[in-house]
Amino acid sequence: MLLCIEHLNKSFCGNPILSDIAFSVDAGDCVAILGPSGVGKTTLLRCLNFLERAESGSYTLDGTTYDLHHISTGEIAGIRRKTGFVFQEFNLFLNKTVLQNVTEGLTVVRRMPKAEAEETAMRALARVGMEDKKDAWPVSLSGGQKQRAAIARALALSPEILYFDEPTSALDPALTGEVLSVMRNLAGEGMTMLVVTHELAFAREVSNRVLFMDDGRIAEDADSAVFFSQPKTDKAKGFLQRLQKKGENET
Repeated sequence: MLLCIEHLNKSFCGNPILSDIAFSVDAGDCVAILGPSGVGKTTLLRCLNFLERAESGSYTLDGTTYDLHHISTGEIAGIRRKTGFVFQEFNLFLNKTVLQNVTEGLTVVRRMPKAEAEETAMRALARVGMEDKKDAWPVSLSGGQKQRAAIARALALSPEILYFDEPTSALDPALTGEVLSVMRNLAGEGMTMLVVTHELAFAREVSNRVLFMDDGRIAEDADSAVFFSQPKTDKAKGFLQRLQKKGENET
């Protein structure tokens, strides 16, 4: 077991957003986090990387357990060195080239010498098919290229876990495929990934686990094949039917 979350709770202004979240992840898992909009999926992912702070719960990574209510900034920094986060909106520095975007974390956070950082960054860019764009500015890239650059930035830091927050939601349908292809390859390489997504085909074909969320809770935690063939809750059944119908209407 690589990651274990127990009794995680999060609220905003006294309103519960996440309630008693508990699950575990093994190394090499690709976990799809599914559910309707507004049920807490993105908040959960942000709590896992401490972009939001949970009020309570425990967080175990690599056998070390942390109390989320009392976790220190130093402990958070240590956890972040083992994780990577890919945002919906890419979050690239517009005043830096693709290569500079990828090396930024290596040189500033890891204090890696520039030449070594650039070699590491180029290997990451090659993994996502972006090495030929190393000198390009973000403004000149398509949405799919921006997201692949953002994935390379996360990969360059050699994370044990990659978190993806709706990585294709800001993309035109024509560009979604290139990003999902990169993610499929990463899953095939054994990268541990937690992916908030509405891409049912990706979740069905690539993920080995599904966490289905409803009203701030994990309503189902199942093997992907079981979830898609035999969802247990009415909410999950309705969710799948709506997305499948939407997909049929768009084709």
